[in-house]
Amino acid sequence: MRLAELGAALSLPLEGDGEVALTGLASLEDAGPNELAFVTGAKFQAAFAKSRAGAFLLPAKFESLGRSCLRSPAPYADFARAVDLFYPRPAPAPGVHPSAVVAADAVLGAGVSIGACAVIGAGARIGARTRIHPHVTVYPGAEIGEDAEIHSGAHIRENVRIGKRVVVNNGAVIGAPGFGFTSRADGTRLRIPHVCGVEIGDDCEIGANTTIDASHPGHPRRGHPDVRTRLGVDVILDNGVQIAHGCDIGDHSTICAHSALAGSTVVGRYVFMGGMTASAGHLTIGDLSMVGAMAAPSSDIAPGSQVLGVPAVDRRLWGKIVAAKKRLPDLLHRVRRLEKRLGVDGED
Repeated sequence: MRLAELGAALSLPLEGDGEVALTGLASLEDAGPNELAFVTGAKFQAAFAKSRAGAFLLPAKFESLGRSCLRSPAPYADFARAVDLFYPRPAPAPGVHPSAVVAADAVLGAGVSIGACAVIGAGARIGARTRIHPHVTVYPGAEIGEDAEIHSGAHIRENVRIGKRVVVNNGAVIGAPGFGFTSRADGTRLRIPHVCGVEIGDDCEIGANTTIDASHPGHPRRGHPDVRTRLGVDVILDNGVQIAHGCDIGDHSTICAHSALAGSTVVGRYVFMGGMTASAGHLTIGDLSMVGAMAAPSSDIAPGSQVLGVPAVDRRLWGKIVAAKKRLPDLLHRVRRLEKRLGVDGED
């Protein structure tokens, strides 16, 4: 592909030689004369100057040094779009594979693809152009919107509603019973039936082996007509994330790998939670908050907060705590010296 053709496909302005032939994409360090690389800011000036790439995606005010480029307001995002142009992913043909099992009353929209050994339960509804890959199980009554993609090994349980253009990656389980038990009068345990399903908004992506649990009628409706574990619009869950029963995650929020939300956690809009974070149940993480990697909120987090640590506190306070911890050995030594001078028994 010529650089000019790529610029037209991405609707980006061209600077330099539009005839540069591109055969692929690479990093600044690895790119050769027929590859495209990208730069996101000034900290990459030295790497850019050394790069052998034939062309670049550059921010508006980044000095091109006379090299051929496409100007982009978001170079990394446009690099991602270019990946799809250079490496198009195979799309299964519409239709139902002979080995798939589709209930007689299931409703399949136009252009749906159902892969080998997939199972579509009674009364399930699959939107137009949605792709169900091999070995997917869609339980009775589940609903999946248009242009969704459910990858192999995923399980969509009963009473689950999935919006349009949602991607569910391999091994995800959506709508399994939450971890809910109570005790009888004699002390034996009783499972609470989680009969209220999961609702996932449009344009969400669910990572591989992520689990989103169903809820039960004792959870609050939060202004909705029914109780469900809910994800808003454009929520991104990384691999291995656990969303417990009754959680509610606001639009455009992101939760990174190996994080876990306990039951009834409410996550606001545009929240970012780093890897291996965890929340106690029945708390609210406010809009536009950032929860740093491995942090664990144990109480409500105000909107716009940035927190770290266990339990999670303001990131500036956590920085002071970490700095103080580094001084503990010296402080302990000083305390012992003082105790010795004063004749105090340090064990008291």
